[in-house]
This record gives sequence, structure tokens and C-alpha cells, in this order.
Amino acid sequence: MITLAERITTELGSLVGQPIVECSRAANMQMFGFGTLQKKTNRKGEVVEVSQLSLHIQCRWRLVDANSIVFGRDDLLYPADDAIPWDDFDWDKNPSVLDVVQLEWFAQRLLRPLKVVSACGDNYGGFQISLGGDFGLEAFPCDSRRGEYSEHWRLFGHRDDGSHFVITGDGVLGGDT
Repeated sequence: MITLAERITTELGSLVGQPIVECSRAANMQMFGFGTLQKKTNRKGEVVEVSQLSLHIQCRWRLVDANSIVFGRDDLLYPADDAIPWDDFDWDKNPSVLDVVQLEWFAQRLLRPLKVVSACGDNYGGFQISLGGDFGLEAFPCDSRRGEYSEHWRLFGHRDDGSHFVITGDGVLGGDT
């Protein structure tokens, strides 16, 4: 029987050689875009650029270099403006450290985005994606929730049938792992 780590590694293999071209968030879900940017019309009828492949992460994650954490999920919890008291900080209304640092990091690489060198899954639903320049993107589920609301992350845009590869507390959604 194929392991969860092997399933994840196989699915994330579609990212190898692709540039990481964007990153944003919706509430506390982080979204990374890979591949080419394409113009599409959204539900509001607006023409927007979206990446060919998308990775949406709802568990703990971090982007690292050879020596440090560059930015990560928990940076969302801290105000970018030190003048905002912690009691008044709301990451849905005020810029967080994550918002500022990720924008700066991607702006510096806009003309020469880093490419995915390799990707490897683990048996807990996590992964490590190695990027050029000694950078890496890591996700590591760190809770024991199971069931309907236990999604950790999903990858989409890589399958011919349009389906998503989804990792939950139960393993692969709809899978036998």
C-alpha cells in the first residue's frame, strides 16, 4: 500500500520546475501560486491574473532560507505597525507582519521568481518544497482533528480532470490513505 508521504510527494511533483509567482491570504488561509499567470474572469466579471497551480494551506507553514524563517503563518498574529496596541490589533482590518513581509519578498523576486527544485511529503500530511536560492516552503499539520472540518491543505490546477488533491486529518480526502 502506498504511504501518505508517497501520495503527497507524487502530487506535489507537478510543482517541480514551476516558478512560485504569488502569495496572498484569505482570512488565515495562505495561498501560493505556481506556474504561469493567466488572465481569467472572476465571479464579479473582473479580469484578474491567477496562477496555473494553486496551493492553499490552512495548517501551520513557513517559508525558510538556509538560516532562518523568512515569514510564516504565525506572523499573521502580529501587527506590522508597532503603534497599534495588541489589544486593538485585528489582522482582518490591519496589516500584519505576514502581509508586509510576504509582499516585500515576492516583490523582490517579481522579475526572476524562484523555481521549485523538489517536493517531499511526510506521513503526517506535511511537506517540504525546496526552492532555488536555498529557500523552502514547509507545511506541518500540528493538530489531531479529524472529520469534516480538518482540512490542512489542498493543491489544484495540476490534474486533467480539475479535481483537487486535499489533505485532511483523515489523510487524503476521498482517498484510501
